Amino acid sequence: MRRQVRTHQRLARLAASQYGIVTRDQLDRLGYTDRMVDHALATGRLQAWHRNVFAVGHGGLSRHGLCMAAVLFRGDGALLSYQSAVWLWGFESKLAIPVNVSVRWRGHSQNAIGLHHYPALRAEDFTRTEGLPVTSVPRTLLDYASTAKQYRLELAIDRADRMDLLDPAEIDRITDEVRGHRGRSRLQKALTIYRETDLTRSGGEKRLLVALADAGVRRPAVNNFIEGFELDFYWERERFAVELDSWEHHRSRRSFEEDRKRQESLAMAGIETIRITGTRLKHEPREVANRIARHLDRRRSPKAA
Repeated sequence: MRRQVRTHQRLARLAASQYGIVTRDQLDRLGYTDRMVDHALATGRLQAWHRNVFAVGHGGLSRHGLCMAAVLFRGDGALLSYQSAVWLWGFESKLAIPVNVSVRWRGHSQNAIGLHHYPALRAEDFTRTEGLPVTSVPRTLLDYASTAKQYRLELAIDRADRMDLLDPAEIDRITDEVRGHRGRSRLQKALTIYRETDLTRSGGEKRLLVALADAGVRRPAVNNFIEGFELDFYWERERFAVELDSWEHHRSRRSFEEDRKRQESLAMAGIETIRITGTRLKHEPREVANRIARHLDRRRSPKAA
């Protein structure tokens, strides 16, 4: 009797570490006989979920429990992937059913499990979070890019960035290695705005000045102090300024607050200011220059005055 109590205690500890899920192999290792398993099923101590996978003490599983049941059912080397991995990493709020699991060997999809076969999964694609095996963030986003709608992919990438889990360099490595993956081009396109531009401030200034000249825009004053602030480009007649911008420059509370105060002070002095990112200037300099030209025309109109 005492031995049976200890067995039940070990089962409770194991189940607690696995979101209430255990496998038949684990029950065997704990000392459960076929008769004990049948009795546990009959009394409700165990609830059969899938073949050889059981919920302990209840039939209703949490979302984490559903994910644990799926990977334990698939055995060693199985890990959450695709939309399920996106949910587990926190990039999406809802866990879709079926749960998505990737393995290196072939199999067939079962109820409540979406199975993906990837014999080329790399060692760095495997990781764990919240006690569950899952594809790494770069692999998760790559796989998700092959199935998700574009706006959902962009939302997931944005959340990864906000959580400081986005590493474009690591994503570049995996996309270079799996060139035939369906999500490769979509993920690369979605990451464009997250990549550091190679434009220095001086390089950006030169590029914009060239683009403005090509568009026939009068050359502005460059790096002049106006109303106590150094402005990258300033057209005095139109009281209009353009500043080159970068995401890295604003990734702090102090920069955020100072930039708002700066823009407010300039606006109170009658100076309109816009910001142009290095990424945008690099990829569409002509469009940037043409829009500035049109706006300068509007600023010179009698109505604007």
